[in-house]
Amino acid sequence: MRNCWLLLLGCLAASCGGNFSNDDLEFLNALPTREDLASELPGSNGTVGEGVLRRRTDALAVGEPSKLYRDTREASDTFNNGMDGLLTLLEEIRELPPTTREPELRVWGPWPAPEHPGHEVRFAMKREPERFIYLLQYRTRGAGEEGWWSALEGTFQPDGGLRKGTGAVRLLVKETKAHGFDVGGLANLDLLEIVYQTRALPITVRMRFVPAAPRTASEILYAYRELPGGLGEMGFLLEDTDILPGTRKEDLAIISRWTKDRGGVGLISVTGGDVLAGFTATQVECWDASFRVTYLKRSWETAEVGSASACPDVSALEQP
Repeated sequence: MRNCWLLLLGCLAASCGGNFSNDDLEFLNALPTREDLASELPGSNGTVGEGVLRRRTDALAVGEPSKLYRDTREASDTFNNGMDGLLTLLEEIRELPPTTREPELRVWGPWPAPEHPGHEVRFAMKREPERFIYLLQYRTRGAGEEGWWSALEGTFQPDGGLRKGTGAVRLLVKETKAHGFDVGGLANLDLLEIVYQTRALPITVRMRFVPAAPRTASEILYAYRELPGGLGEMGFLLEDTDILPGTRKEDLAIISRWTKDRGGVGLISVTGGDVLAGFTATQVECWDASFRVTYLKRSWETAEVGSASACPDVSALEQP
């Protein structure tokens, strides 16, 4: 998905270096970092095999690979891939001083857009009394100021210290497609939105994928929270999944919580399909540091697998 983020890498590599002022750094500190936003699920970024909760999982024993962990890993990797291009762009921006400085404005560019011949690109940041606004913009070469249009827009409101506050980034896929740009793997979307807060613990990040109209699929939502010491949480939805005995498929709302080195705990809430109308079935699954099942309990079965005492303590993440 990296190439779909309309990167400035070619432009930045050809630009001149220089020094940063203290005021420049105030602008740059308003941009999110990979450390701020990326999911840090242990064992993430590996190759994920066959989707595991898209088929029924009738038998599972202590010591077997955790299917719920694998779904969580897939969600975490999708989450991180969704913002990878943005974070790469911002990392490149931080390497270069702005080409234009005004008291409340910084601009990088304009430069020729190597991936879009005949166009120019710039990255602009404006400081307002309570927030920063930044834009990734394009225009046809030779057009005036009114010719700029935005492919990405972001905001950040500082609160409480260095890079502490609330922010949002929106990749305007619909508008970008309307200007004839190829967005690659994002072609089936109208919008990709990231909202985050770093002012207080736990750090929270929410990502929303809005499908293109006419919409044949639902919005896809991911929510991530993080505490110091490697405690993390990922919430996501798997639709049309066959998990219960029967012929119909269910929807799974999943919350997975994990520790840095003692495994994790996942809760699945199952609705629709073969679940009686108005009811919710549940599954609790725990895994160890090797991502193998230590405990499993399904509300539609009487037997438990393993012992709940083997589940790690993730209670610090149970508070909203």
